[in-house]
Amino acid sequence: MRGHGAITRERSSSISSSSVDAPTPRCHCGVTSPIRTAWRSDYPGRRFYGCSGYGTSRKCSFFQWYDPEPPARYSDVIRRLLETNECIRSENTELKKTRQELLDELRRLQQSVHETRAELEAAVAASTAMEDNMLASVVMTRRRGVVIIVLISMIVLLVLFPDRSR
Repeated sequence: MRGHGAITRERSSSISSSSVDAPTPRCHCGVTSPIRTAWRSDYPGRRFYGCSGYGTSRKCSFFQWYDPEPPARYSDVIRRLLETNECIRSENTELKKTRQELLDELRRLQQSVHETRAELEAAVAASTAMEDNMLASVVMTRRRGVVIIVLISMIVLLVLFPDRSR
């Protein structure tokens, strides 16, 4: 964690060398306390040492500021950035929800298109089969018509020209 402090020292002259070079304190549990960052509205972005058992079954309340208190303007800027960040997160959540709704609708539409396509293909196949049947019926009707015309012609010939050889 010391390397982190060294980077901070290069970026900001507001951190005193005593806070950066000071040894890492131990909490009431006797454990080395890591540097944490406060995000409450009172101290947004301010770093502190806190017990590593915080939030567990250990009930250690060790706390010591790492950073000196920043000017009020910094806290105001950080607060506004946090508010803006929260708005962006909220919008992002809404966009993710809208995206998921659109993806769900797209899947429903794709399924509907798939089903409609299958129905249309079945209707085209049935229509083609009906057309084939109708064409076969037309061909059969033509053949029958030719046979009927031949038979009628033969009857007419027989009636008009009876066999005289008898």
